[in-house]
Amino acid sequence: MKHMVGVDVGGTFTDLVFIDQQGGVGVVKVPSTPADPSLAVMNALERAGGTLGQALKEFLAEVVRICHGTTVSTNTVLTLTGARVGMLVTRGFRDVLTIRMGVRENRYDYSVPQPQPLARRYLTAGIEERVKWNGEIDTPLNVPEVRRAVSRFKEQGVEAVAICFLWSNQNPIHEKHAAEICKEEFPEAYLSVSSEILPEMREYRRWSTAVLNAYVGPALSRYVGHLETSLRNAGFEQELLITQSNGGVISPAIACEEAARTILSGPACGPAAAGFIGKLYGLDNLMIIDMGGTSFDVSLIKEGKPWMTRERNVAGVYLLRLPMVDIHTIGAGGGSIAWLDTKGALHVGPQSAGSAPGPACYGKGGNEPTVTDADLALGYLNPDYFLGGEIKLQPELAIRSLKDKIADPLGMQVVEAARSIHSIVNANMTDGMSVVSVQRGEDPREYIMIAAGGAGPVHAPRLARALSIRQILVPRMSSVFCALGGVISDLRHDYVRTVAVRTAEADLHKIEGLYREMEDEAHRTLEREGISRSERSFVRSMDMRYIGQFHEVEVELADVAITGEEVPKIVDRFHQRHETLYAYRDVVGTEIINLGLTAFGKVPAPSFKEQSFAGKDASRCLKGKRDVFFEEAGGFISTSIYDGDAVAHGNTLEGPAVVEQKVTTIVLPPGYSLEVTRHGDYLMNVPP
Repeated sequence: MKHMVGVDVGGTFTDLVFIDQQGGVGVVKVPSTPADPSLAVMNALERAGGTLGQALKEFLAEVVRICHGTTVSTNTVLTLTGARVGMLVTRGFRDVLTIRMGVRENRYDYSVPQPQPLARRYLTAGIEERVKWNGEIDTPLNVPEVRRAVSRFKEQGVEAVAICFLWSNQNPIHEKHAAEICKEEFPEAYLSVSSEILPEMREYRRWSTAVLNAYVGPALSRYVGHLETSLRNAGFEQELLITQSNGGVISPAIACEEAARTILSGPACGPAAAGFIGKLYGLDNLMIIDMGGTSFDVSLIKEGKPWMTRERNVAGVYLLRLPMVDIHTIGAGGGSIAWLDTKGALHVGPQSAGSAPGPACYGKGGNEPTVTDADLALGYLNPDYFLGGEIKLQPELAIRSLKDKIADPLGMQVVEAARSIHSIVNANMTDGMSVVSVQRGEDPREYIMIAAGGAGPVHAPRLARALSIRQILVPRMSSVFCALGGVISDLRHDYVRTVAVRTAEADLHKIEGLYREMEDEAHRTLEREGISRSERSFVRSMDMRYIGQFHEVEVELADVAITGEEVPKIVDRFHQRHETLYAYRDVVGTEIINLGLTAFGKVPAPSFKEQSFAGKDASRCLKGKRDVFFEEAGGFISTSIYDGDAVAHGNTLEGPAVVEQKVTTIVLPPGYSLEVTRHGDYLMNVPP
């Protein structure tokens, strides 16, 4: 039977989901292998085959597509272990990456040094050349200077070259010529050309994105090449796709060429999965939380569309300007370490115990107390059924770490220490949820929470209560949500062209020509990826602003040619969008800054079976009882424990209860209720 596979590599676990043609679903979680993430991927594939009674080669022979979310690019920047980058710039502009936007991250503390550019100054060569703002050539490219610079890069052990000239977005001829010289003189170097990765005005944004691309490109290329080789050797001959930051997927070849598009590869597919699940139930406004072993991600879907952003500071300082799902991430996961500062105040995270050694209760040598240790001490987790019993948790080690590191120094009982850790990490996550909702003028009460990640359903009830969210949907595959998102995501490519013109003076023929140019480029890319013309679609947009403003607003356009009749409609759409975002509209004229095009390549999506109604009574799924701590009860109370893999459509539970799946645990406090939906998901009602 044919299968589609999604794989997501996390900091603690590597998740895999496989879906057959009839909608049957299988889930696998294995510990991540940070030294070589592909090992965990292959382990997960072998485990998936084993669940079907097949050897790895037999299983892979039936897999038609693997969609892979990877943290290689992200971790390369976070750990500053990327390539040695050489940079060619217009003479006189060697310090653009150092100056940045002229803003410090901590503007009041001048003792904090500015971050080192990813392309160091001594490896940045100023080249005589100049293109004017309108694309005219003012000074020809000095070819001998380029050759000398490239020769010096080779001597200095450079691995990647970023080519970034002024106004190359208007005329890339000099960048293209310099790139040809690099390929001729230094063919082994990874090449990142700013006019190809981001043909948009404002040199700092374009150059920073191009340098990030160069910095992570070699590492991602090595990883993807190694993974492809491992898959081929194991018998896989079909399609491998890489998830990217915009929530879509791309072919490995293009992912390696434009590696910066994968910097948010893993978490970006969570909203895609949430949108898919939401459509099954007719839900348009969703708040997605994903609590894994290392981090907590939160994002919004409003009116059926995920919130997107065009800019993000990777590692807090390195600006990336590409379309990406707007995800807020904090260091709060099951492996987050609880610690005391010099004043004796308790903190949780952002440091994580990861997969090795992991939380103290894993028994792998870790002795730092974590959120998982606290959850185990409070009775939320079953020590004999973690990952379905594959990992036996050791409560005595959890209690010892809590006692030695937190309880004794603070003069409190172990339970009180665990309760404090649980409360603090919940408060941290609530603050993170407020960033993407309340601080943007969105009312959380208008959203339904999607609780994902291995640890998400344990903490979701408290988070929802704090923000007055009334319902929580826990997908049956919540613990492998990002892996699921990769399976159901279409191929996606984003293109941009700068025009920078007042709307009233815009050359509509030129604008239409630029859209056609981007569509032609998209057709060539999708052709490389094997997508037929009937499966291709395009969405046009414009970045617009009021005259005198600095920032733009993205406006989606109707699927028609830009004509004089369409312009007033576009301007009115901009006014409406601006008022929605900023609560006012102006009466001054408008400007068009950038033209955008998003190209989609449709891939077959899985279908999920609907379950037959099994009645409300879930007593047949009762596994037993154990004492669990609940704030509402003021301590531990005897709590019913249910088999989450056995409950069926229509089954209804009343809190207090704990629902144990093989790969996650759902905590139902007193006063909460839960019903199993027709697709086997869990809909929880939160009391007022």
